[in-house]
Amino acid sequence: MAEGQEATKAIPVTPIACANWKDGESICPRQGKLACGGCMLVLYCDRQCQARHWSEHKKSCKSPLMDSNWRPAWDQEARSPAWAFMGSTADPHHTFGRNKYLWGNSPAMDLLQLRRNEGTDYDKDIAMLFAASGDLRNVVKTVQSLPHTFNRQITATINDVEPSITARNAILLLLALSTLEEESDQTSIEVLAEALIHVWYSATITGDILSRLQSKVKPLVEEMCQQVTSGNPGAVLGKTWNFKSGASLRLVLTKEEWARILMLLDIPEQLTASNAREIRRKITLAPDREDHRHQWYFKDATPSMRIAKERFREDGLVLPFGHPRLGFDYPNPTIYRAAKDSEAWPFDDQADPLGGWSNDEISATPYPAAEDLYGRLFIYLRGIMTSFIRKIATGKIRFQLFNVDPTELDQHLEKGSYDRIEISNVPEYRYSGAFSILRCLSTLLRPPQQNRHATIVIIYPNAVQHTIKTDDELNVPFRLEQVLKPLPNVSPTVLTRNPERADVYRNRRARNFAFDMELVFRSFAHDVEELHIAVKESHTIVDPWPTRPKLPQGQPGAKEEFALLLSSPFTGLERHVELKRLK
Repeated sequence: MAEGQEATKAIPVTPIACANWKDGESICPRQGKLACGGCMLVLYCDRQCQARHWSEHKKSCKSPLMDSNWRPAWDQEARSPAWAFMGSTADPHHTFGRNKYLWGNSPAMDLLQLRRNEGTDYDKDIAMLFAASGDLRNVVKTVQSLPHTFNRQITATINDVEPSITARNAILLLLALSTLEEESDQTSIEVLAEALIHVWYSATITGDILSRLQSKVKPLVEEMCQQVTSGNPGAVLGKTWNFKSGASLRLVLTKEEWARILMLLDIPEQLTASNAREIRRKITLAPDREDHRHQWYFKDATPSMRIAKERFREDGLVLPFGHPRLGFDYPNPTIYRAAKDSEAWPFDDQADPLGGWSNDEISATPYPAAEDLYGRLFIYLRGIMTSFIRKIATGKIRFQLFNVDPTELDQHLEKGSYDRIEISNVPEYRYSGAFSILRCLSTLLRPPQQNRHATIVIIYPNAVQHTIKTDDELNVPFRLEQVLKPLPNVSPTVLTRNPERADVYRNRRARNFAFDMELVFRSFAHDVEELHIAVKESHTIVDPWPTRPKLPQGQPGAKEEFALLLSSPFTGLERHVELKRLK
């Protein structure tokens, strides 16, 4: 077992704790109410506690990153940035580390949007297929958004070709459903919601969360693994769990992938908390990647945002900035063991939980520490997860999980049986692979005679970038004034004389949010006709460009909206396409 088994018990997040604490010393037991006026990152119970904690807090509040005139190191030292000497990796946005995508890279969406489509009084069962799901964010967002008046059966089929993603999705759902068998009061639901957040996103977890995984999820999987020990290698085996609430979960995996789930529930003895931190920081805080981190920080909307992101790189915990870190003593096995060679940090150094959720919704979440980016994310996610848990507790939902190539789903599922199909991160649409996926999945969508609102939603996070790179003749216009107006004024002469100035790289990134990119998709409608599907005349489920500015320049709030988008993990080029069957 990992070190820290006898560690101090974690402090509940509700209510928000006073930030007067220090590792190894006593903590203030009172609620945090007053925000630090310097950084707006932490909350204190009173001014006396704030004064007593200043010697610790000033490390963040007076950090060089908090200087409003801060500039990246290469700018201050009048040198070229590190990527200028990196040969094939000279791209300033080149990532470092592994490339597991266990977290989302586009904002979560409600795949049904019943109010805008079938209506809240719809009286038929609904089936949804998340064909290349990635994580569970779209499942969670859709289920928690169901109107209270909807009381029909929901089927959510969730598939991903990456085994570790399917395993983690199964673990999260089994943890939620099995816990509800015994704990369904309000307090227990909130505690469960926080546990799910940490299993999903945090680098380390508490002893209580680890105990939940090993006492509630592990026995369910072990029972199945014992039954398949004699099966042939590669044999596909399914198991259905029925819960007291009436909800069910069916998981279909090969013998080897059943064993993988067990692996993701145990911490190897040699993977101590200190070892895990060192493994992670070699990626997130690699010394030779400082220039890359600095150019990302330079585009952040506020100095406090830089501090919040640096803190997440340090400890990897989705928690309020000032919340005691006591008790988070166990490496999260569902993350550290997701890589093929276990005991590794599976992400690259740009991976961020913020990349899976709506900027606008997180920003609108009430929270007294206004600049606490991950604290606000935590409060937002706790609300989302609490609502999701309440919905699945009603028992009117059936989960099915697969781990197959999306082009093989028609061999497992009934044709014409799904009201919604979501496809994330498919190959870009000009590749033949994307059309193979659509050719398969379009047959699974209900025909318009059965449900005229049945829709396929495709998420293209990189289609625009790929098109720009490969189509030399493509001249993509953009509104330069929209890029420059929201940004600090810098003389064009200065930018011309110093093409490696930090402002140049920030402005290049900002251009993405002002490109007029619709022409890239003009051929798409024609391309899909051969599959007997069509692009919908207007979107009824999700914004076609979910990460673009919505407010025209000059309107109140437009500058702030642009600054937040530029600070986000999004590129501004994420595109959604909605399709319907023609017959």
